[in-house]
Amino acid sequence: MHKKNVLITTSHFHPNVGGVETHLNDLVLALNKRNWEVIVACYKPLARDIKIPFVEKKSKKLLIYRMPWVGFNLVHLLTPYPVLEFLYLFPGLFLVNLYALIKHPEINVIHSQGLVPGVVGIVLGRIFNKRVIVSTHNLYFFPQNGYYKTFSAWILSFADTILTLSNQSKDEIARIGVPKEMIKPFRYWLNLKTFKPKDKIIARGKLGLNESFIVFFVGRLIETKGVKILMQVSKNLKNVTFIFAGLGPLQEDLNKLSAKQKNLKYVGLLFPEKVRLYMSASDVVAVPSTVDEGYGRVAMEALACGTPVFAANKGGLNEVVTKDVGLLVNPNPKDYNNAVKFALTNRKILSNLAKNTRRYALRYFGEKNVEKIIDSYEGK
Repeated sequence: MHKKNVLITTSHFHPNVGGVETHLNDLVLALNKRNWEVIVACYKPLARDIKIPFVEKKSKKLLIYRMPWVGFNLVHLLTPYPVLEFLYLFPGLFLVNLYALIKHPEINVIHSQGLVPGVVGIVLGRIFNKRVIVSTHNLYFFPQNGYYKTFSAWILSFADTILTLSNQSKDEIARIGVPKEMIKPFRYWLNLKTFKPKDKIIARGKLGLNESFIVFFVGRLIETKGVKILMQVSKNLKNVTFIFAGLGPLQEDLNKLSAKQKNLKYVGLLFPEKVRLYMSASDVVAVPSTVDEGYGRVAMEALACGTPVFAANKGGLNEVVTKDVGLLVNPNPKDYNNAVKFALTNRKILSNLAKNTRRYALRYFGEKNVEKIIDSYEGK
């Protein structure tokens, strides 16, 4: 392949924030570094009122088209209803990608992020005779029967390659009838020069934290992220400091509880460099999601910062966190309570886990992971 021009089709992109959006930033940087020219076709932020132009040329190798669309937080409200979500997201995304393909005939690969963008990419790929790659970033929990499963299997079978974040996701896609040889797992990666350990004492000093045992949570403050589990554990373990960062519906509950409990702190939404500082300052980073995650970016970041992770034994998390760098815990208050107590009373074991984290991150979370995506672009 001589031309290196890819169209990234996605519902969400910067300035949206989230695991997928962060991955796409990493992907664009890695592709540009390898002389790929990237065009992104997406929506303007759907959940936030941000003024941003339709066309934005970020560099010689990155051009972004952002489609204006009806917001009102519908993108989150419709998540439990796949058909309605599809009807909401498909039309505008189809139009902005159609525009990009007409405007830029040099595009030779369409890389779609998720199921709805996947349909957009596959339809347009057939029309314009382009190679189509679909990345899945979540588990879809397809029903055993019905139109949702049948349509998804049929449309995905027209992709050239499907990239999944975990073996569990690969198995899920294969179970609905997509040929296994089309499905290839890949991993996210991190900038390991940015995500690196900092001295725990210095980090705590900068944050004004005391010498107690610290458990840190960062993410959307919603029930399915396990926030209520840690809130309950904090009531039982008063000799442990629990620090929560992020925004979401449960932030008011955290504010109220932090006013009553000295061992619970809610620090709001943090800039990335502050998140890394809290990770280095903590003894454990908790990822207690109650639903299957496609992959665990927070877990990756914590391990790269030198901190063991206590992750829910669900979804792709058990492919990120091994017994060498953390614990897999059933996501309920009793088991998380026991896990933190175990760490408190077995500091030597926790210290050994911490010693393994950086080496583990260097082995599995480096930018070399982009090569699997590029191989799929090139049909290897």
